[in-house]
Amino acid sequence: MLANIEILYLGALVLLLLGLLFWFSEKSKKKKIRKLIAAKHLSKLIPSFSKTRGRTKLILVFVSFVILFFALARPQWGSKQRTTAPRGIDILIAVDVSKSMLARDVKPNRLERVKLGIRNLREKVRSDRLGLIAFSGSSFLQCPLTLDHQAFLKTLEGLHTEIIKTPGTDLALPIEEASKSFAKDDNDRFLIILSDGEDLEGEGLKRAKLAHKEGIKIYTIGVGSPEGSFITTDPSHMPAKNFLKDRSGKMIITKTDPTSLENIAKATRGKYFHLGPTGEGLAKVFEILQSIGHKRKKEQLSTELPIERFQPFILIALLLLVLESVIPNARKYARRLALGLIALFLLPCCIKQDNIQRAEEEVKKGNHARAAEFYALEINATTNHPKDEDLKLSLNAGLAYLEAGMLDKAENFLDRSLDLTDQDLVAIAQNALGNVYYKKANECLDRQDVTQAREAWEKALGFYEESYKLNENDKASSNLNSLKNQIEKRINALVSKIRGKIWRDINGDGLIQKSEPGLQGIIFWDKDNNGELNATLEPQIPSTKEGDFAFEWITGNYSANTTISIASRLTDKNQSGSQFLVPLFPAPPPPFHSLHARNHQIKLEKPGSYDLPLPYRAAPVIRGNIWADKNANGSLDRNESGYPSASVFLDKNRNFKLDENETSFKPTQDGKFRFPVSPGKHRVLIQPDNPDANITYPSKPNKAYEIEVYFESQSSELKFGVFDNSDQQNESESPSENDSNPDDQNEQQSDQQEDQQNEASPTQEPKEVNALYERLLQETESKSEPLEQARRPARIPNNGRDY
Repeated sequence: MLANIEILYLGALVLLLLGLLFWFSEKSKKKKIRKLIAAKHLSKLIPSFSKTRGRTKLILVFVSFVILFFALARPQWGSKQRTTAPRGIDILIAVDVSKSMLARDVKPNRLERVKLGIRNLREKVRSDRLGLIAFSGSSFLQCPLTLDHQAFLKTLEGLHTEIIKTPGTDLALPIEEASKSFAKDDNDRFLIILSDGEDLEGEGLKRAKLAHKEGIKIYTIGVGSPEGSFITTDPSHMPAKNFLKDRSGKMIITKTDPTSLENIAKATRGKYFHLGPTGEGLAKVFEILQSIGHKRKKEQLSTELPIERFQPFILIALLLLVLESVIPNARKYARRLALGLIALFLLPCCIKQDNIQRAEEEVKKGNHARAAEFYALEINATTNHPKDEDLKLSLNAGLAYLEAGMLDKAENFLDRSLDLTDQDLVAIAQNALGNVYYKKANECLDRQDVTQAREAWEKALGFYEESYKLNENDKASSNLNSLKNQIEKRINALVSKIRGKIWRDINGDGLIQKSEPGLQGIIFWDKDNNGELNATLEPQIPSTKEGDFAFEWITGNYSANTTISIASRLTDKNQSGSQFLVPLFPAPPPPFHSLHARNHQIKLEKPGSYDLPLPYRAAPVIRGNIWADKNANGSLDRNESGYPSASVFLDKNRNFKLDENETSFKPTQDGKFRFPVSPGKHRVLIQPDNPDANITYPSKPNKAYEIEVYFESQSSELKFGVFDNSDQQNESESPSENDSNPDDQNEQQSDQQEDQQNEASPTQEPKEVNALYERLLQETESKSEPLEQARRPARIPNNGRDY
């Protein structure tokens, strides 16, 4: 059977033209010869001339052309089955980069939580193509579909809310962009949309229905909380102080809207999940896609194809053309021609390197490194191998390098062989890769690099599990069980488990009581001992809502000097205007350094379990009010208002003056003040900004209050009256409805102050309060006693975190 029979008709026409051209050429040549010499003298003057050889050369040319045209017609007979495995699936991930993704109802904020989740779960789809779309009021394909996951992750890291200038959220745009980005021959098209769901344009559902007709399945993931959160414009590693506001000046609250996301997913027969605090929603989507990818890899596409037979015809035609070109004009060259042709055919056989045979011989000798080199030479020697043959050679080379102990080269060749279509061979490659990482893990443990050892061990477990899933490989199962046992013996023997609780230590005994509430916060490794969280360099974990936490510490070198510094901070909702919750720290070991008082230091002399209580108490508070005494009578009248132009200070050296090393505070615009202080006795005074102003109340000669406050308590209302007749003070005056006598109204003012402080702004940060309180403690040179270990930490999570 001929695939291109029309080529024969073209060949017949070409041969006819060549024949006519040759006939006219010979006829013209004979006429020219006859003009020079008679035909009967031709054999005498040209003894080597032979009509037979001329006809032979002509026949060889015509026969070779006939065979070439026959080969071009693609002769086919017989058939063969071709089995191929489909490639991985294509996944486009669309990330919402609108301003609402800066909300911090998930930590550190919605956008950073999404990026972290994708980065951590990317290994679940390691053999699939990934692409990235950013969208808000418009959309843009940031990373096309690619198998280069490192390039994908680099693009992901560059996402921020300023990358797209058009404000708003339009869920139809990423679907439209995905439709353009998928190739036409893609059978499985998947789009993951991560957003808070606020579809401001309302076109997402319409476009999703069209996407379903195009074969696109959409999985949607909601980010954030239904209760909502303010949108901060501060970087995620800094305290939230600045918030987005609407035109009326009110802070904008953004809430997750799952309705539109659910409808989009249902329209394409996908699913909706909530992201969750640790990205569990995204993990479920990746598990679904991973199972689809595994199913596709196991499916074999079988096709019956005719066998092409043109190769030998082309070879025969080329040989005839070569023979025609070297036919000599004399008989004496015939023997040389024959010898040359024989040498031509034997030369390739002489110089051909049988690398595969040599590799097999080296394997029998036990020289695996040399055998691997021969396999590598065979891969690089020719490009005539089919792809599957090259991959089989890569598998052999990887196995040989593994036996030789050259793990990096073994990993490189084995990783290539994972693209084999034969799933049994893929299972062998995955089991071998598990062995590679198993040996790397042991090497890391030998040099006490526990972190790298654990990473290698986890990779080994993954490859063994994948190998067992493909064909229930007995070797992989045995290796898997053995590896798990070794993890228990070697790695877990080096792990310290640290657990504890953040709680409100109301009675100050350092023990967790049932009546004392837990506090939700963040626990972090304070590497630089400064008490502040550096989110990019210092690992952190959140506690539970009840304040419980647990993590693992791994090191290869335990000694009496092994110490880690652990600090904590509360989440915003644990900080209220009426109470300043501050941490209590044990005394640091000598030599004393003020920075060391800002964390808890744990000595890890050997692996084991450690309890870490993190108590917080309500700091002592001084409170009061400064008013502008316009008539200088020492009484608060109805038309007299607050006086903000003064400083409240603690007279540390008791000289009744504000010195440089003494702590001072500014009141609010209405003259009220409320600040945490260190526990103990304090002398409280004020200093007006205007040196000509007079303090009319209290009536004591030194105008000072002597107070004594302790944890979980606050001072009585402190009253200060100031007579200031300056123009600036007159302009700032406003009517007040306070009563005329401060002593009679003390209780009423206290209640009003308490109510207003309870409605404090949500921007109040515990970090600032803790730093302020710590400074006060340093000023008074207070010394803490080490707290006893909490004996009853409750509800500790089982899972920990490695540092």
